[in-house]
Amino acid sequence: MTNAQGKYVLSIDSGGSGIRAFLLDRKGKITERQYEKTPPNIPEIGALEHDPEVLWKSLLSLLKKIQKNKQVAKEIAALGICNQRGSFLLWEKSSGKPLTPLISWADVRSHKTAEAMNRNPIWKIIRFVSTLVGRLTNHPMMIATSMLRFTTDHATCRLKWVLDENPELKRRCKKGEILFGTLDTWFIHKLTGGKQHLTDSSNAVATGMFNPFQLIWNQPILTIFGIPANLFPEVKDSNGNFGHSLPEFLGGHSIPIRASIGDQMAALFGQCCFEPGEVKISQGSGAFVDINIGPKAKLSRRGLFPMIAWRIDGKTTYMLEGYVATAGTLIDWLGKGIGLSDTPKVLNELAAQAEDTEGIVFIPTPTGARFPYFNPRAKASVIGLSLASHRRHVARAVLEGIALSLYEILEGIQQDTKVKIKDIKVDGGVSQSDILLQCLSDFSNVRVDRAPEPDMTATGAAYLAGLSIGFWKNLGELKSLQKGYKSFEPKMDSTQRAQKIQRWKKAVAATLFIE
Repeated sequence: MTNAQGKYVLSIDSGGSGIRAFLLDRKGKITERQYEKTPPNIPEIGALEHDPEVLWKSLLSLLKKIQKNKQVAKEIAALGICNQRGSFLLWEKSSGKPLTPLISWADVRSHKTAEAMNRNPIWKIIRFVSTLVGRLTNHPMMIATSMLRFTTDHATCRLKWVLDENPELKRRCKKGEILFGTLDTWFIHKLTGGKQHLTDSSNAVATGMFNPFQLIWNQPILTIFGIPANLFPEVKDSNGNFGHSLPEFLGGHSIPIRASIGDQMAALFGQCCFEPGEVKISQGSGAFVDINIGPKAKLSRRGLFPMIAWRIDGKTTYMLEGYVATAGTLIDWLGKGIGLSDTPKVLNELAAQAEDTEGIVFIPTPTGARFPYFNPRAKASVIGLSLASHRRHVARAVLEGIALSLYEILEGIQQDTKVKIKDIKVDGGVSQSDILLQCLSDFSNVRVDRAPEPDMTATGAAYLAGLSIGFWKNLGELKSLQKGYKSFEPKMDSTQRAQKIQRWKKAVAATLFIE
């Protein structure tokens, strides 16, 4: 029996607080799922990290759970991995021993390093020259370079901070004794018994140290900031050959590892958003808005940089990503903070009692406004309350506010890139609100489809791995697996739509004015 004749594809999805394992059959259905909680460590203010060995032990535990039926392992055709992007660790090349924690993308201890990097005179000259060249040539790489300001989100800053704090570690890095990796790279290294040091382009770009235009590690940035280039893994296609797992991990069977991809990119692929203009929105504690922009890197001059969605058989697909920080978090606050509603379902039921908001506008920016406004000091606001206002009107205004925030991201990307939005696919807990999705369809004026399966990141990683070994033949076959979606078509007339959007924009302007 060849691997392509197996019954399942195994998918590993590692997030910020847990690792999940899934088995998908040929129909794309998840037949088995297991979960291991891996809460982060916070050793000091600003820190957010994980113990790499704990993560590895959790993965091994998952692999044991997923093969409860001893016959399952031999039926696994391939393995795909997706992971939270931008978190990294360093380990010893000779022994595989971790020398740092897995430092999360949300760790902010490198903020002073980021500020110093932005003040670096050589970097300031590069940005100035890039600004001039970008204006003359309109070349997206020059424009992106001119816009780039380092923050703690960038692994570049966190890595430089780690090396500056540990001179001996930096010395060993220069000697080629140390390896760098995001979590996919670490898991691949461990699963293959230390034989492979690999990642894919979606994860590489998310570090901020890989050039999405030239598809190489960004040597100028590494040189300016004293980061040794020999640390970094080889970058493969997202459905490339990442080696084979050791037999001891899966019932005596060596499984080909055939996919590595960042989490939101995996969800975009899992939703089969294969064409430019196709959008997926994953709505959990925050909402990630990802749009396929096709085979050419494009950006928004208002602050969105091109990311690699995936690279398959040597062909690159790019995406842009916007983010609403407080979708699910806001609903939690509405319940625990002010007693309005504590779940998307309850909020939806309350909002369903109102046909309109009675003029109330809710701006969901309690932790600052992101694209297209980028005002970190902004706060949330409720505008238009009257003595006729009721809880149901506020509930509906909250859902409309989240939908309008998502609409503004999509509209901004559409205006800046000229990529026309075709349809929107959604997943995640907050997407269970029918009213929210109907509002999103009305404001965006396109169909919105809700996935029946919430775990689209795992689905995307499995699709890529299966595609790589012929488990599924092509993208068309993957699209044919999509069943059970609930669709929401635009219902709002153009006049009402324009009025609501205009009122929203005025409310946003008023909110941003008050800091």
